[in-house]
Amino acid sequence: MSQHLGDSGQRVLADQEDASVNGLRGAGPEDHGTAPPDDLATPGSSGASATPGSDGARGAPGSDDATLRALDALSGALAELRRDTQLLEGRLQDLRRRRSEGRAWRDILGDEEAPGAMQVVSRMLACLAKASGTLRKELVDSLRREGASIPAIAKLFGVTHQRISNLLRRTPE
Repeated sequence: MSQHLGDSGQRVLADQEDASVNGLRGAGPEDHGTAPPDDLATPGSSGASATPGSDGARGAPGSDDATLRALDALSGALAELRRDTQLLEGRLQDLRRRRSEGRAWRDILGDEEAPGAMQVVSRMLACLAKASGTLRKELVDSLRREGASIPAIAKLFGVTHQRISNLLRRTPE
């Protein structure tokens, strides 16, 4: 059985058996030139699409969009990660060189210039986790405002519906 994501024009296949029988495997109606049937619309929706720029519960593209800000923050985090990756590569080469000289790890790590290799790794992971977590939360909230069901969102994200429910309960950072 297929589920429709509100008025986005995409179908999310609820089970793999339906996907393999129909040969669609995640393809949306835009790939086949057909619109989804009205009976697949999210419960409570009329099947009518909100027009861009219109005010309404589904949100208008181009409005003050926290999801777009989260996308920008993730892009900024990626730029920061690129800089830290270069720094880390140099630190790792230095660690390798010192170890090949026969030095003990305690001495090698104790003599590192700050931030050390492990501090850079921790900083990189925290940066990516925060930016991606914020974007994930904003996308889930936006999809729900657009009328997508929790199972449909879970399918898009490749997680359980329980994970999506937890994200919906989480307060924005």
